[in-house]
Amino acid sequence: MKKYILVGVILASLLACLIESMIQNYEKSLKESVYLSTRVQLSAKVLTLKSIIDRNFNFMSALEAYVVTSNYLYNTSDSDVNDYLKTLYKGGGSAAFNYYIAPAGTVKFIYPVEGNESFVNFDLLHDPREMIKRQLERAFQSKAITVNGPFKLAQGNNGLVARKALYRDNTFWGFVSVGLDLDDILNKSEMVQTNNHDSVLAVRIPGHPAFYGSDSVFQGKFFLNTLVLAEGEWEVAAQPNPDRIKEVHLQILLMRLGSYLTLLLVFGFFTSILYQRNKLKLKVASRTQELLLTNEYLISVNKELISGELELRKSEQRFSYMAYTDALTNIPNRVRFHSRLDEVLQQLRDEEALQSATVLYFDLDDFKLVNDTYGHYMGDLLLKEIAKRIQQVELPIDLFARLGGDEFALLLIEQQGEEQICRVVENMLSLLKDPCDLGGQEYYVALSIGIARYPTGGKTVEELFKSADIAMYEAKKAGGSSYKFFNRRMESDTIAKMELVSHLRQALERKELLLHYQPQVDCLKGQIIGVEALLRWNHSTKGYISPATFIPLAEEMGIIIPIGDWVLQQACNQMKIWHDAGLPRIKLAVNLSVKQFQDEQLVDKVRMILQQTGLEAKYLELEITENIGMKDEELGILRELRQLGVSISVDDFGMNYSSLSYLKRFPVTKIKLDQSFIRGIQTDEKDRAMIKTMIFLAQSFGLEVIAEGVESLAEAEYLLENGCSQIQGYYFYRPTEVDGLEEIFHNQSNLKLN
Repeated sequence: MKKYILVGVILASLLACLIESMIQNYEKSLKESVYLSTRVQLSAKVLTLKSIIDRNFNFMSALEAYVVTSNYLYNTSDSDVNDYLKTLYKGGGSAAFNYYIAPAGTVKFIYPVEGNESFVNFDLLHDPREMIKRQLERAFQSKAITVNGPFKLAQGNNGLVARKALYRDNTFWGFVSVGLDLDDILNKSEMVQTNNHDSVLAVRIPGHPAFYGSDSVFQGKFFLNTLVLAEGEWEVAAQPNPDRIKEVHLQILLMRLGSYLTLLLVFGFFTSILYQRNKLKLKVASRTQELLLTNEYLISVNKELISGELELRKSEQRFSYMAYTDALTNIPNRVRFHSRLDEVLQQLRDEEALQSATVLYFDLDDFKLVNDTYGHYMGDLLLKEIAKRIQQVELPIDLFARLGGDEFALLLIEQQGEEQICRVVENMLSLLKDPCDLGGQEYYVALSIGIARYPTGGKTVEELFKSADIAMYEAKKAGGSSYKFFNRRMESDTIAKMELVSHLRQALERKELLLHYQPQVDCLKGQIIGVEALLRWNHSTKGYISPATFIPLAEEMGIIIPIGDWVLQQACNQMKIWHDAGLPRIKLAVNLSVKQFQDEQLVDKVRMILQQTGLEAKYLELEITENIGMKDEELGILRELRQLGVSISVDDFGMNYSSLSYLKRFPVTKIKLDQSFIRGIQTDEKDRAMIKTMIFLAQSFGLEVIAEGVESLAEAEYLLENGCSQIQGYYFYRPTEVDGLEEIFHNQSNLKLN
């Protein structure tokens, strides 16, 4: 009897050891799973935090670029600077408290002003606070971005202040600065624990207490990542959520209780067998089988945990892939391209094997038209097709990336001359000669490519991208599917253009814009029947600037609408003054730009100006060009204007294929023959035939006809003979200012040709 009991005890002890070993292994695998999850969460959140902080620090580069490109605010008005700070502050994704610019160290510009009144005109160079003094010393020494904080702000939040000292011709010019809401940044990076599956996080500057989370996180078992900032670094530590560890301990405790209870039952059964060997033999066998199944189950659970660990490792790899890959095209993204280019430039600076670096920066011409016409889904298909074609052809490209939207970039690192680079670009353009199929619609792609080479185009990532962007803009001006190499003349032209744009924005305020008026004559009646208002710019230092130069610039920069509103207001007011003074009640013609016609408030503005000036609507004629109003939704705008009583004239008629469509579909009252046809009256039979046809068509539709650009008697006589008696041009009158036009009215004689 004792022998059997001893055997039973030994067997039970061995089985208990086996079960304990399995439970310990299982507990270990569960904890490793929790720790692995903690490491993955730490890596992901540090990456997100880094991205958000870098994005906010990039506003420093935007401030610096604005100051530098505006010639260190020379001839830049305070309102323009404040408008720029306001636009930058309200841009998407910003966690800034404020932005300011401090020429010579004194805060002159700050946004928002509310809540920051004490900083206006504050002299940073004499700030008594030690931490500010130390930061300024670092700024002077490094000439790079310096970071002060984290520290408690007056608003109660944790904040960071980034500053950079700017130098002009190696002489200190001043500071630019961004104040950041650190709590907002941490919230956006999802550092806050929201459930018991989230890790417990803390952030500190090495050697200092944690400014986020608890110092206890940095004690015991924790995982640590280092976050490198513009100046210095932070340590981010993570510990598993205690609730997760408690869950593991509870699960293991229940497993032990169950296992040992089972073992106790088995031992009881074994003891019972000593007394009822034959009766319980089958039952013992059954229980033994159950234990074997339990063992197999535990083994299978262990295998699943191992599989789960492998899956977590794959997830970590996927996180890394997603961080550097464009989700739409599956090619490298902007972050990866910047990182690789920075690595290449470092090798070049260190005089390693690399000898050259070239950036090709391009986008799709008129890509917005694809989205507007076919929808964003088709636009995405086009972007994927472009990426696919460039990837499939062997080109000596180190890296090809999508930067965002329809912008792409390529990096060449082999030593190549301009001819070799041109061959690469020509091969790229040849890839896109065949149309792209967009859901059954064929679409031909045109690229504008800007090329910047190291070191002539720049020695840093930012400089190369800026140079390539300038070159791409020049390529766009040259027409579709073209490319340009960056040169310093382009940069000076761009700066000159920005200066002209800046002056144009101030032209209204400085009263440099004025109107000239050119009379329109009816040769049958022998009298002036109308005038056209023409915009002129008399720059305070450059003199008169051609409308052909500044009007397209105003269109491009989006300031044509306020200028056009001013022209309409001034012209209508002047015509009302002439009517009240007893001068002939003739029509006033005013040009509408494409941008003005796309203004949703156009009809309301015209109605309001007529009410304010008191000019009757029948005396106002709005001139539109054939590239305006060809969409059905814009037909309603023309009808509303006609309902006001305003006349509609088509300028440059005959220069577009849509001429007949205009006469048929749109409520126009007059057509204006383009001067290019008038020039050919005496030499080109086709121009004469075109003029006859257009006059006949207009008369068939019951429309008035006027010819512009008439400069000779022969041209005027031919037009009159063929049914066009209304003429505008130098033959009768040049554009003149108000006083000159009033003199013409008082002295006009018979203007009949016969």
